Amino acid sequence: MITQFGERLNSARKMAGMSMEALAEKAGSIVTKQAISKYEKGQIQPGSQVLLALARALGVKADYFFRASNVAIAGIEFRKHSRLGRKEEDRIKYRTIDFIQKYLEIEEILNNASAFKNPVANNIIKSHEDIERAAKEIRDKWQLGNGPIPHLIELLEDNGFKIYEVASDKYFDGLSGFVENMKIPVISIFKDADPVRKRFTIAHELGHLLLDFSEVNDLPSEKLCHAFAGALLLPRDVMMNELGRHRSKITEWELKKLKGIYCMSMQAIMARAFHLGIISENTYRTFNIYVTKHGWRKSEPGTYEGGEKANRFKQLVLHAAAEQIISFNKASELLDMPLSDFEERIRIVS
Repeated sequence: MITQFGERLNSARKMAGMSMEALAEKAGSIVTKQAISKYEKGQIQPGSQVLLALARALGVKADYFFRASNVAIAGIEFRKHSRLGRKEEDRIKYRTIDFIQKYLEIEEILNNASAFKNPVANNIIKSHEDIERAAKEIRDKWQLGNGPIPHLIELLEDNGFKIYEVASDKYFDGLSGFVENMKIPVISIFKDADPVRKRFTIAHELGHLLLDFSEVNDLPSEKLCHAFAGALLLPRDVMMNELGRHRSKITEWELKKLKGIYCMSMQAIMARAFHLGIISENTYRTFNIYVTKHGWRKSEPGTYEGGEKANRFKQLVLHAAAEQIISFNKASELLDMPLSDFEERIRIVS
C-alpha cells in the first residue's frame, strides 16, 4: 500500500524533474535508487537523516512529505511541441498541482475564494460559426465590447480561473484542466513567452475549458480552439472594418497595426482572415510561403507594448503577510522563495 509519504516523495521528485537515479546521486551516497523506489511504493520508510537529505536534494522542506494533498487536475490538455519530453511534462503537471494546492490554501485562510461560472455553458460547438458565436457571447457577458483585451490574465483571474506561469523551455506553451470535484478551471503557461504567444495560448486553453466539442466529427478540437483564440482576441467586426470583406492582397503594415493593437501574431491574423473568407485559400497559401521564406516562423516583425502577468495569488499572499494573518516564513514558502529574499523585496509602507 502506497503511503502518504511515498506519494509526496514521488510528487516532489517529479516537480524537480528528477529520475530516481538522479535523486539518489544528488542526495549523496546516503540513499540508493532502489531505496527511493521502495519509499515511493510505501514498502519502507526512511530514517531522519535520509529524509533531510531527500528534502535538500528536492528543494522542499521536510514537512512537505507529511502534508496531505487533496488536489488533482482532471481533463488535462497540453499545448506543446513534440520535443517536450515526458519528464518535463510531468514536472510541469506536478508543479501546477503544487501551485493550485497553495492557491486554494491562501484563499481558505483569507476566506476569499473566486467563483467561476462558464459564460457559454451548454454551447455545443459543431462549426467555425459556432466558434464565432461563442466568442461574441463571452465578450458580451464579460462586457468587453469589440476593443482589445488589455489584460487577459487579470480578466480570467477575476472570473475564477487559476493561472500559473511555469518556468519551462520553448517546447511548452500551455496546459489546462479542472480541479477535480471543485470545477475550478486551471491554466498553466510558459512564463518566459512574449505577450503575443502568452495571450494566444491562454485564449486557446480557454477554448478547451469553456467549449463543448463532444459532437464535432470532422474538425479537430485543437484547430477549433485556435479559431476560438483568434475570434476572442480579434472580433469578426473589427477584422471586417480594418481589412474589408474581401481582399486579394494585404500589406505588412496593416498586419503590424493589428498586431500592435490586439496583440495577436500576423500569422494568426491571416489564419483568421482565411477562416472568415476575407482572403482566399490561394492568398493564404502565398502568405505562408512568404512567412517561411522570410523566417517569420521563428521571429516575425511587429511589436506589442503591453504585458501579461498572473498577480492574484501573489496579491493574496502579500495581503495575508502584511496583516500578519500568516508569517513571513509561510509567505515565502507559498511564493517559493527564500525567506531572506522575501524580507528584502517586500516592504510594508504603512
